[in-house]
Amino acid sequence: MKKLYGVALMGAVALAAVWMLGSRYAHTAGTHEPGEDETSIALGKGKVTIHYGTPKLGGRNLDEMIKPGVAWFMGMNNPTTFETSVALDFARKKLEPGKYAIFARPDEQKNWTFLVSSAIKRPLDPSTVVLEAPLAFAKDGAPQDVLKITLSKAGDGALLVVAWGTYRLTAAFKPAS
Repeated sequence: MKKLYGVALMGAVALAAVWMLGSRYAHTAGTHEPGEDETSIALGKGKVTIHYGTPKLGGRNLDEMIKPGVAWFMGMNNPTTFETSVALDFARKKLEPGKYAIFARPDEQKNWTFLVSSAIKRPLDPSTVVLEAPLAFAKDGAPQDVLKITLSKAGDGALLVVAWGTYRLTAAFKPAS
């Protein structure tokens, strides 16, 4: 009986070890479950940070999910936040330093608008929008299953890129003068 108990215990320990190694390997192999992410960039004398939830597309169709005229909060669960310590210029429109919620809204022709709200909540209350700027829209042949938002240097400013499915939304901005 003791021998049987010992073999069962060793088997359970071995299974737990294999499960832990498998989980660790899967994580390091680049898989990603929905969660949260953040991107930031030093710009001028300040910093810009975006914090967002990372939904997984999982075979869903973005064209069916995102409706023309309806603001999309570009994330999952909590509002996507955009925080800047320096005033910014989006297509000659000034955004003061602060913490905001950000959204994107398409029209029927797939013209997208970047919406910045002073209220960090969802859904978007149109009366809280402090900035509207155009977003460039393109479709990419390499689908991005997990939503990814990036900030990168672009000349004297920065480029914001939102990638999910085959959608690519892009906005350029720079420190305001």
